[in-house]
Amino acid sequence: MNQHSQISWHSGELAMQNRAGTAERMSEIGPKYIRKFMPQQHRDFFSGLSMIYIAYSDYNESVNASILFGEPGFIQPPTETELLINAQYSLGDFVIEQLKIGDRVGLLGIEFATKRRNRVNALITEINQKTIRLKVLQSYGNCPKYIQAKIFTRNFDYGEFTSSTSKQLQQADKQLILKADTFFIASHFDDGQQHSNRGADISHRGGSAGFVAISKTGELWVDDYLGNGFFNTLGNLTINPIAGLLFCDWHTGHVLHLTVSSKIIWHIPDDQSSLAINTQKDTSSNKTQRSLCFTPLKIERFNNALAYRQVAS
Repeated sequence: MNQHSQISWHSGELAMQNRAGTAERMSEIGPKYIRKFMPQQHRDFFSGLSMIYIAYSDYNESVNASILFGEPGFIQPPTETELLINAQYSLGDFVIEQLKIGDRVGLLGIEFATKRRNRVNALITEINQKTIRLKVLQSYGNCPKYIQAKIFTRNFDYGEFTSSTSKQLQQADKQLILKADTFFIASHFDDGQQHSNRGADISHRGGSAGFVAISKTGELWVDDYLGNGFFNTLGNLTINPIAGLLFCDWHTGHVLHLTVSSKIIWHIPDDQSSLAINTQKDTSSNKTQRSLCFTPLKIERFNNALAYRQVAS
C-alpha cells in the first residue's frame, strides 16, 4: 500500500475497501479525486445553494446531522480552500455554541432538481454567533445515483418550532421512516491524528419509498447499495458505530433525528434466511453485499423545522 493511499483513507475505510475488494482501485483514485481545495464549479455550486447538510459532534461527543438554510449566497467561498457560512437558520436544533475553533465538520450540498451533490469535510477556523469560517480538508463530488428528484418552495410555517424526545420510535415516526425515499447519516472518526480524513462526515442515502425497513424489535435496516467504493461512512462506522440519522418530511416541514448504534451486516449466501427474518424483507433477489442495522438510542422530533417544503408532483 502506498503512502498516498494511507493519507487518503483512514484505517476503517481501508478495512472496508479491503473486504469489499475496492482497495487497489481506491489507492489510485483517492489521491486524484479527493482534493484539499474546491474547483471553481464546486465553489459556484455551494454559493448557489439554499440549504446545506452538516455533521458535527456536540459536548456529549454524539454526532449530529442537521441542516443550515438561507437565501442563495448564504454560503460563500472566499478562496478555493475556504467556506464562510451564515449559520443563523437551521432545523432549530443546531446550537452554534456547541462548536469551537479546531472542530471538524462534514458538509453535504445537494441540488435535488438536478441531482448534483458535492461534499466538503472542513476545519473551523473562526466562529461567532452568526457565521462559521472553514478551512477545506477534503472536497469531492458524488454521482447522482439514488438521489430522488424534488422541487422545493418556501415553508411559511418554518420557525414555529416545537420538539419532543423519546427513547423509542412512535407509530408516526415509523410511518415517516417507511415512506421516506431519502435520509442522511452523520458519522465520526477521530484517533487524535491530524490527517485530513479525520472528523465528522455526512452522506446521503436514497432509494424508492420503503427502502428503509423496521424490524419487529425496532431496528432500522437498509441495504448498502453499490456506490463509489470510498466507504467514508461505513469506514467511520467500523470504528465508531454511533451515528446520527436525519429523516425529513418535506411535505409537512417536520424532521426526525435519531441517535443510533450501527452494525454492518455482510451477506453470506447460506445466511439469507436469517436475514429475511430479522429485516422482514424479501432477500431472494438481494444482490447487495451488505446491509446496515441501526438501533435507536435517542429519538428527537422537530416540527416546522424545514425552511422549504416539497412541491407536490
